[in-house]
Amino acid sequence: MLAELNPRPDQVTVAINTGQMNIMELMTEADIAGTSFMNPALQAAYRDMISPSNPSWHVEHIKRLVASGIQPQFMLGNLTQLETLERLIRRGAYTGPLNLNYVAIGGGASALHPADMLEFARRTPDGAVLTIETLNRNVVPMNTMAIALGLHVRVGIEDTLFGPDGKRATSVQQIEQMVRIARELNRDIATGEDAHRIYQIGTQWKSAEETLNALGMVPNRAPAQRGVPLRKAA
Repeated sequence: MLAELNPRPDQVTVAINTGQMNIMELMTEADIAGTSFMNPALQAAYRDMISPSNPSWHVEHIKRLVASGIQPQFMLGNLTQLETLERLIRRGAYTGPLNLNYVAIGGGASALHPADMLEFARRTPDGAVLTIETLNRNVVPMNTMAIALGLHVRVGIEDTLFGPDGKRATSVQQIEQMVRIARELNRDIATGEDAHRIYQIGTQWKSAEETLNALGMVPNRAPAQRGVPLRKAA
């Protein structure tokens, strides 16, 4: 009965590489006013928060999720984490769709510089799905830039309690605002069916080579294969 009431999720988030997750770094007094974050002990706990994901952990986590038919949603705070994930794909440790969250929360992850977001988007493989995530009053401007770039965005009260006017806003109100911005920029809104198709829920490929091809990534170099300059010189 419990299994029927709590079906298996389509996705579970996975962090790559252990990192600092100090969400207090980008918070202002206005952000925390009237919330539990005014408690100094809570601030201290979040300031020292770490996202633990050693290689032995995230490789095993990915393996178990895939074996259970659950798709990883990779939460990445910088390019070095993306590079680690790319190497896992090249070695065949993960052979599924590449769905990414760029976690711009500072404190060990990327922060608010638009150039960092642009470089992450540029380095993301063409066949991947990229969502932008940030926090507090940065959500609206960062998400607007992401929508203009054709990326996906995340919004809601886990990320911020406020709208751009500084007033409290519910998750529904924040989502409605992002929908209005997307439509002003001529970006379509995905339905639930669209999201399953975009994320390629349930898809797995048979090999690293097939995965690289599906994701639009450069193939692995075969043993003794020469690079372009050496071929030209031969």
